[in-house]
Amino acid sequence: MAICKSLIHLVSALFLCLLLNTQRSTADDLPTCQPNDFHYEYTECDSSDGRWRVSVPKPNVCVGGAPNPPVRGKSCDFQCRSGQFLDVQGDQDCHNCPAGTYSLGGGVRFNSWGTLPKGFELKAEKFEGVSFFRSKQEDHNCSLAGWKPRGDFIASYADRCAASLIYSASLVKAGKVSFEYQYSDDSSVFHFVVDNNKCLSYGDTGTTKWPQGTQDGEWRTLTVDLKSGTNIMSWKVIGLSIHKDAQLKPVLIRKIEIEGVAYSSDCAKCPNGTFSEEGAPKCKQCPKNTFSLAGSKECEICDPDTEYSDEGSAMCINRPACKETDFFELSTACDKDGKTQKMYKWVEPRLCRTDIEGSSQLPIASKKEPCPPCNPGMQRLNNSQNCTFCHPNEYSDGTLPCQKCPVSTAPRNEIAYQWWNVLPPYVSTSCNSMHERGCVTKSGWQPSGDHIHTDKGHSNDAFLTLIVKVPGFQTSEGGIVTFVFEMDCDDVKNENDTKCALFFTVESSKVGIAIVKQWGGKAPKQKFVHHVKGSRAVTLTWTFQKSGWIDSYGKDKALFSHGTETVKIYSINVTNTLGGAASVCEPCPIGIQGDGCIPCDDGHYIDSNTSTCQPCPPNTILTSNRAYDKESCIPCGEGLVSLDHKRCYSNCAYRDSNGRKYDFSALAGFHSVHGANLFTSSGTHYFHVFNFTLCGDHDSDNTVQCVNNITVGKDRREQDVTSSVCRATIIPPRVGHMGERPLSGQPNSLGDILANVTSNHSALIDKMTEEGFSVDDTEMCVNFLFTSDTGTSSCPHGRSTTITLHCDATTTGNGSIELPPKCPDGTCDGCNFHLLWRTREACPFCSDDDYEVVKGECVNGKQIIHYYPPKHCLVTSNSQPEQKTVKCSLLSGLPKEFLIAIVCGIAVIVFGATILIFTLCYCWNRNRKLEYKYMKLVANSTTKDGELPAAETCGMDEGEEEDQFDAVHFKESKGKKFLKKLKAMAGKGDDDNPFESIQLTEKSSSSV
Repeated sequence: MAICKSLIHLVSALFLCLLLNTQRSTADDLPTCQPNDFHYEYTECDSSDGRWRVSVPKPNVCVGGAPNPPVRGKSCDFQCRSGQFLDVQGDQDCHNCPAGTYSLGGGVRFNSWGTLPKGFELKAEKFEGVSFFRSKQEDHNCSLAGWKPRGDFIASYADRCAASLIYSASLVKAGKVSFEYQYSDDSSVFHFVVDNNKCLSYGDTGTTKWPQGTQDGEWRTLTVDLKSGTNIMSWKVIGLSIHKDAQLKPVLIRKIEIEGVAYSSDCAKCPNGTFSEEGAPKCKQCPKNTFSLAGSKECEICDPDTEYSDEGSAMCINRPACKETDFFELSTACDKDGKTQKMYKWVEPRLCRTDIEGSSQLPIASKKEPCPPCNPGMQRLNNSQNCTFCHPNEYSDGTLPCQKCPVSTAPRNEIAYQWWNVLPPYVSTSCNSMHERGCVTKSGWQPSGDHIHTDKGHSNDAFLTLIVKVPGFQTSEGGIVTFVFEMDCDDVKNENDTKCALFFTVESSKVGIAIVKQWGGKAPKQKFVHHVKGSRAVTLTWTFQKSGWIDSYGKDKALFSHGTETVKIYSINVTNTLGGAASVCEPCPIGIQGDGCIPCDDGHYIDSNTSTCQPCPPNTILTSNRAYDKESCIPCGEGLVSLDHKRCYSNCAYRDSNGRKYDFSALAGFHSVHGANLFTSSGTHYFHVFNFTLCGDHDSDNTVQCVNNITVGKDRREQDVTSSVCRATIIPPRVGHMGERPLSGQPNSLGDILANVTSNHSALIDKMTEEGFSVDDTEMCVNFLFTSDTGTSSCPHGRSTTITLHCDATTTGNGSIELPPKCPDGTCDGCNFHLLWRTREACPFCSDDDYEVVKGECVNGKQIIHYYPPKHCLVTSNSQPEQKTVKCSLLSGLPKEFLIAIVCGIAVIVFGATILIFTLCYCWNRNRKLEYKYMKLVANSTTKDGELPAAETCGMDEGEEEDQFDAVHFKESKGKKFLKKLKAMAGKGDDDNPFESIQLTEKSSSSV
């Protein structure tokens, strides 16, 4: 060992000598520094907030020399104004930036995201702990997640990971950071945190922000104050989707500005597609059909005949030949003569050429023709261009002027749009894009006579939105929305092909924005119906997108493409509205009040034959007090009741198909359970909490609430969710920080209504096995099924929750609520949730047949009878007593099994004796009949002695009834018969028997 250590020391010494000689040799080879080899730099700020400007040589260029002496520099908080830079190398004064560059003075701006800007750091973390889904062994790859630069913005794709964008800035004085973002998917959490080296407080609202959500294509700006010193800013997106295959929409950031940083010693070059003049605080985009390279002070013009470019382009693109998809048809508004015509317009921006052989030409306008009628409930006055609604208590079918409703009738108000020459009242359109140049116009839909269709020319990622704002509904039952549409779209799941989709959403102040239905690919012409509940105002929205953000901004993807993707909506109808007008007037069974009929009482429908109000059957509901005929009464689901015919609910009493009775009153009210604990690798803790209510009386609300205290804004309260079952994401306080409050966000309804209460355990056995539950003793489980008609992008048919009550008499209190072992966040597919509640309150009442009867010994003529209830039922005051005393019976001391055996033996003996007696009687009767026939044959015999008569003779005379001889006869013995025969042969007959005679044959006479 000593030799080895000596060798190591020797080698180390030789290496050190070699290194020193090399450095000395390198330094000897460099020239002496000259004045031009030096440049100035500022030192760190000292205790007096000042610094020195020192002369420093360029590294590895020269050595030695005579540097200039240090001089006192600008104070640490000195800044130039925007568009200027501090000339550290010269007079230490501010000067304008030259053309083609820009400066914020005392700040920095990031708005070009072709690559990740210098100073930014990316981090992607996977969750540690329990998996959301049943495949626990799945190792999710977070390397595909994170923030991705996409040109005009940077986008996060958190998936089931936590993606962080981090930037560190040193502020010489208090400043601020502002960023523009888009956050439209509530299946992810967007969190902005500032860590300051002087002060950091997790609960400080100035350093921790939960940005408010946005609409698709909507950009918002958030500004946060910063303190002086080093500030580490982190934009974190955490994907908390409960749907395994869900594709979350990204969080986008397109601009970040930071004020309060140190001086700018130089100006930054303008990026491609922009330019600037001298002293510019920012660069301007090049207009259409121009382009520029980085650092340009002006933009160059493309050839207008053969080339084109979008705003902010770095190059020009050749114009292709025009095709039929490059123009569209539209109908003009009605003129003063009541005429309209079809015209054709180029899709803007027009990118194609008509001077190339084979290119399509723009068709000429059609001849003028009469305008189509107005929509129902509207009229056109004096050949005006637009139709207007009828006045109250009037109606029109759209072809005739408005008329007063007849006596004892009232208008049936609705919004009914069937014609689309112009946008009707309450209707608007818009276009939103992640790209600043994605929408060529503000309009997203184009009226076209008998339909309205999506506009062309916008970018592939643009959201084309059609909006109908309904002022409200006449009653709390709401109204019915019906629309007819068709869609032409490629639904190909190849990443190189276009994807597109149509979303129908309903927005209200109660539930926020809810996706009702989503369609993709080619959708033939069809009708869709949706019931909107409540009397509040709602906003109906149809949003179409040709392709998603990944398809639009992926590699080699064109931002604009003029394809055939389009949606046509032919009609939209909304009933029972406050606004709109009537196309018909309906009879009023009770009378008229104001501008409408006096409604029938709750739970009554209008009989169309008699025009009278009739009551609905028990436990049914009506969706409108203007409902017609008995078919309008909708039965409640199994196990539910309804007293007011407005809603179905469980009154906590239930009787299953086997007659077992349950009482869940102890389980009424609010209940809560939280899902699996989840952690990021950095230690951030999250979990889901489930709030629900099972049952109650008629006066109970039977709803719970999930709140949102994360996002800040005037509409925060509108983001709270009220339903029968809801779920929220909870971020608990950090350990050791008792003053912090838990954060609750992303509230979602998992069940708006209670659909039914059933005891069909066989339907859940496969599901419970798949989820990891034990299926033992499930015969008496009771299932509460909650459903929600509100769809999402991951669950287009809505979410549902099943709460299974499992009888467990061993539990105390209300028992325990369990989540699926293999899916510990309540769901295995993200749409269907399942909770198992083990409690003794889920056991049925004991009936007489459920008790085990045990008889005691007979003592002094009395015995005690014990009744033992089984473990699967509850004893009530009306149940059998625990024990009672009765008089002993003769066999009371015998075991029950022995008594049963005796009774069975006696029954077998009686049955056997009965069969034996019947058999003897039958045989006796048959023998008597045969004997009689034989005697008749013998008496009438003319044959020789001992021979039977011929076959033609009969033992019974003609007309004799066989049954008339059913009398008792005594049979003579053979010996007596033989003696009588001998007497006859001897001629000594018995005078007393006149019927006995014997005739002798010839042979007999000769022998005598």
